Amino acid sequence: MVYRKRIFVTCFLFFFLFSFSTYPHAVYVSVCNIYEKNNSSFFSMRMFKDDIFDALKLRGYSKDLTEKEKKSIISYVQKNFIVSVNENIKTLNLSRFVFEGSDYTETANIVFVLEESMNNKNLKVQNTILFDVLEEQTNIVGVKINNTKKNLNI
Repeated sequence: MVYRKRIFVTCFLFFFLFSFSTYPHAVYVSVCNIYEKNNSSFFSMRMFKDDIFDALKLRGYSKDLTEKEKKSIISYVQKNFIVSVNENIKTLNLSRFVFEGSDYTETANIVFVLEESMNNKNLKVQNTILFDVLEEQTNIVGVKINNTKKNLNI
C-alpha cells in the first residue's frame, strides 16, 4: 500500500513538473527605469529575449544575432517606446544593448539616453512594447527624477 502511494506521488510530481517545464514563462512583462545622471536622462529597459524574438520572428541564440537583427530590435523598441517632453517627441540615442541571463530567463537590456534633464518639465511616456504580439503583456515604467519616484503600469 505504501509503495502504491509513493508511485502515485512520484508519477504525479513527474507529470506536474514536466508539464510546467515545457511551457514558456507565464509572466509577460517589460520594465523601464527612467533616471537622471549628470544632466542626462536615461531610459533603461529589460524584456524577455524570447518575447522580443517572437515579436520579430527571430530564431536561435542571442549571441548569434546579425547586426541587421540587432538593429531591428532597437528599431522595434524605439517605435514602441515614445517619450515626449513638454509635448515634443524626443529621439532617444542608444547607449547600451546587451543580453543577460540564460535560457528562458534571458533578457534584452537596452539603455537609451536623452542629453537633457527632465527637471521641471512635463514628461510623457507611451510604452507599447510587445502589445502587438502578447495579449497578457504588461509594461512597467519606474521614474526617479529630482527626488520624485513614480511607478506606472501600462
